[in-house]
Amino acid sequence: MLLPPLEKIEGREEIQMINKSKKLLPYIFFIGFIGFMFGNSTIVAKSKADIVIMTELLQHDKNVNIQDWSVYAREKITTIKTEHAFNQAVEEIRGDIPKAKWTIEDNNNERKAIAVFKNPETGLTESVHLMASLEEMESVSYLIYEVKGHSWDNRNSAFFEKTFQNRKKDIFRGNPSIFSCVKGVFNDNIDTVLSTETARLLDLFKAQEIESVKENNFISLSARTAMFSQTLTNKQLNLQLALRTAGMGSKTTVVVGTPIITFEY
Repeated sequence: MLLPPLEKIEGREEIQMINKSKKLLPYIFFIGFIGFMFGNSTIVAKSKADIVIMTELLQHDKNVNIQDWSVYAREKITTIKTEHAFNQAVEEIRGDIPKAKWTIEDNNNERKAIAVFKNPETGLTESVHLMASLEEMESVSYLIYEVKGHSWDNRNSAFFEKTFQNRKKDIFRGNPSIFSCVKGVFNDNIDTVLSTETARLLDLFKAQEIESVKENNFISLSARTAMFSQTLTNKQLNLQLALRTAGMGSKTTVVVGTPIITFEY
């Protein structure tokens, strides 16, 4: 299944990238924010997938153990205005991933088709969501393709080099936005303050900090780095880091995303 932030595309102006209100911290990467960022990203073609760059760096950092990762592509569709057009689009996607298990949801004028496929060759979970709001005044649809896994296997690099690219060509008609996210934990209990570890990760990604929310046991920041080509038009941000710990000597969770974080943490 896809993550909660993808379930709704509304409220894109309601949540800003860094909200200094502690009450909103758990939600800063949720529904409206994701919708806004998806609609305002700049994409530049490059050879190596962002998820591969991220995992290679984190794996070479012997102190980080990767637990979960996700990559998804999203495209807005303007041609689906009727139920017939929605059903026709579903059938086209069925042909692209014939082994997937499908579920169809119908709620008034909202339609949702979900396909889930466990790739036997890679062990990865692939899914496609087609969501359509068939309103008389304004019809809007979104097509999302996601790949996710747990611990990173170097064979995944080959998947993103070939299979993922072929999936994009089959599923999408245009050039979708790509969002990559990695979650892990430091292998050792951290005896330094979070700001020290954050600075070390910024150096690892050769990134410049732009905005941040910092507390004793939690840090979330947005940055800019030349390593990733897809950026957000607002200040050209293309990297987000989040670190959380229960205190000195406790396990610390780290989440890295480009151009934004898409995991709940």
